[in-house]
Amino acid sequence: MDSFEDLIGKNIHEVTLNESKTFFIAPLEYSTKLCGKRYPSVKYKLADLDYFSMISFSQLFKKEALLIIWYDDKGIISDLEIYHFANDLDVLFEDYSIIKKAIGDGEAHNLTEGDTKYLGASRLNDKVPQPNSEILANKRELVLKKKYLQKIINEISY
Repeated sequence: MDSFEDLIGKNIHEVTLNESKTFFIAPLEYSTKLCGKRYPSVKYKLADLDYFSMISFSQLFKKEALLIIWYDDKGIISDLEIYHFANDLDVLFEDYSIIKKAIGDGEAHNLTEGDTKYLGASRLNDKVPQPNSEILANKRELVLKKKYLQKIINEISY
């Protein structure tokens, strides 16, 4: 990866981002309201959700932080931020538990992102079997919700 300072001003599509053992590397697009306030345009995918072999919470959050590479709608990188999960692990674990319980109860088809605060089970189009139910459920991926990313933006002083 290029040095961090060299990323500012580059187009996100022109840089190579290598995986890190310490943090998730999250290239995230943001938009700006007329008042100048930023908001995230997308969710951040952490992992695919396998109903029959769900990833453990400790494995899901084995990295302690999120390196956010913010870029605008033109693809230009404007900011870098490292955000540590430490203060949010209780809420993230609670969200994980809600998702895991719904799957265990055969209710994966009823999961919505509104059921949780920061960690979501984002729905995909394909339908697949789920445990403890005859009803097919949409495939899902575990994501950091836009609401959580907005919280991160709000905590960053620009």
